[in-house]
Amino acid sequence: MFNTEVVFPLSVTFEDGSVEQYESVEDLAANLEDFDSDIDVGCRVDDNLGRPVHLKLRLLEVLGLSVIRQS
Repeated sequence: MFNTEVVFPLSVTFEDGSVEQYESVEDLAANLEDFDSDIDVGCRVDDNLGRPVHLKLRLLEVLGLSVIRQS
């Protein structure tokens, strides 16, 4: 069975290669103002298990957070 729960901390790799870790949903909302993993080309979000994650934030509010199921 595929576990769809995101396991923190999350690692966000930005276009310039820098990586930031976020420990919780609250940490994301407080420190990552606007972000959309579907639009921000060159950025990658992975959970603690190394799985790719869909992440969307707007104006300090988490709008989407889920593991991307790979076939």
